[in-house]
Amino acid sequence: MNGHLRHLHLRHAAGYVELGELLVDGDAPVPGPARRLFGRALDELQQLPESSRSGPVASLLEGRALRNLGDWQGAIVALRRAADSAPEQMDVWLGLGWCYKRVGRLDDAIAALRSGLEAAPGQPLILYNLACYHSLAGNVSAAVDHLTKAISIDDQFRDLTGTERDFDPIRSDPRFVAATHVVV
Repeated sequence: MNGHLRHLHLRHAAGYVELGELLVDGDAPVPGPARRLFGRALDELQQLPESSRSGPVASLLEGRALRNLGDWQGAIVALRRAADSAPEQMDVWLGLGWCYKRVGRLDDAIAALRSGLEAAPGQPLILYNLACYHSLAGNVSAAVDHLTKAISIDDQFRDLTGTERDFDPIRSDPRFVAATHVVV
């Protein structure tokens, strides 16, 4: 397969994933049109030779499509492949953490995001998600520490805490209350 055709398949797959993600609403069931778009993305990736299909771009796209389709184990395999060859990609670590959380592997979710933080230090979205996972794991100090750092970088994360269910286990802890309330 020539380079132009390979690039075309990757562009099509990326377009299908991005369009599908526009139709996905949080944890609500994935609508049929989005499911079809993710399926088309996976079909495009299958057209690639194995050497390209296992590369970081294709692996990330495959992981995103599978994650959105609810195939978290399959997504973990693809995202691990992407992480091994492109550890600087923040999306890889966020996707891994998200999938590990959904399969009940919070320790692995936390480890993935720690790796992401090493690759992309000071990223508030990674810090915020680490806070969420530590909250779910009962690690109040770590949750509040990461949340405080995320909020200090970007105050919008303070606003998200009010409706984020991952913080329910620590919501009444005085350290969490202090970190999330603005003092005037």
